[in-house]
Amino acid sequence: MANVYYCICVCVRSVRGARGVCVFAARAWEAVAECAAGARRCGACGGGAALRAPAHALPALAAAARAAHARLQPLLPARAARWLADDDIVRFLRSLPNYRAALEHSAHTPQELKQAYEREAEILGSSLGDGEVSRREIVSDINVLADLALLCESMDWLSENIKTLPSFVSAPTSAGTSLKLTEKFISEVSSAAAVLEDISQKCLLFLHLELRIECFHYLGQEERDEAAEGGGAEGGEGGAARLAHALLAFHERAAAVLAPPRRAYIMNGLGEMMSAAVVWRWQSDRGAGETGAAGARLAALRHCLAALQLPHDGLHAAHAYLHLLACTPEEIITCVREKGPQFSELEYLNAFKVIGARRGLSAADMRTHLQRLAHALGHVGVTV
Repeated sequence: MANVYYCICVCVRSVRGARGVCVFAARAWEAVAECAAGARRCGACGGGAALRAPAHALPALAAAARAAHARLQPLLPARAARWLADDDIVRFLRSLPNYRAALEHSAHTPQELKQAYEREAEILGSSLGDGEVSRREIVSDINVLADLALLCESMDWLSENIKTLPSFVSAPTSAGTSLKLTEKFISEVSSAAAVLEDISQKCLLFLHLELRIECFHYLGQEERDEAAEGGGAEGGEGGAARLAHALLAFHERAAAVLAPPRRAYIMNGLGEMMSAAVVWRWQSDRGAGETGAAGARLAALRHCLAALQLPHDGLHAAHAYLHLLACTPEEIITCVREKGPQFSELEYLNAFKVIGARRGLSAADMRTHLQRLAHALGHVGVTV
């Protein structure tokens, strides 16, 4: 019993980044498994008493895991931490098929997944309002994200191993005897496994959300960066290039650590999120800026997705919205009437604001166009 607690205490002190997480998970499981194996060997002759050691050690293990997570998890003002603290957002994310595919390995059609990516981009984008995403709201230290990726996998591995304890301990020995498990032992195993699983899932959700808020940060600040860089073709890729650097750095560090389903959950859907972030910025009073710079920005994002081996069809909405901003109000209204709406009402309203400012339309002209848009959308009135 003392050896078990000593090993777990050593693990707690050793959790300092990625290497510490490995030490923690390996030594913790080694200590608990060794103790459980000893109880199994004892069988009916003292096995029940020996089983008290892992039963008492498991809560300490869970507490040590919580302490490790608390040290590694970034706190406010990180936007991902704020989203993760929002029960409605977490519940929404966990209801989507891409999350279920990562945890339950359930099969979903490409169309179902694409709809999930688009819906997620819409909800997360709308939660940001019109404000900027400041640098303080992202986690720029790639080492922190790499440590969280390793903690995610380590806690999942440890949880899965702990779940095997009841069947291992109660299995018949070579002598044909078996150990009857107490309710307390089964309860402690289930509780500890649940704690570790919860930590793993929180790390997974944080990483998923962090890459998405980085899309909004880098692409939302782009016009200011272009001005600082002096514009031009290269300046047009400023924010997109920095986003690509951040995403590729994470992929390089985490790809070898994360299991394929969890890696897919974090990386897949980034195209749709990039598209939502670009459109989110273009709906501001600044609009999309110069068409050439906007095109260069989308090209940079396509190259980024190709480097990550991700499809770039998620950028379709951004391409379509860029085309929308180049149209006249009359052309947009005609298209809505003939093909139906391709964007939300708010996106059309914001597009009209940008187009009106670009083209110098009067307030009276804007009211007329908005009334015609309202009829095309099937509403009785649209206000700005």
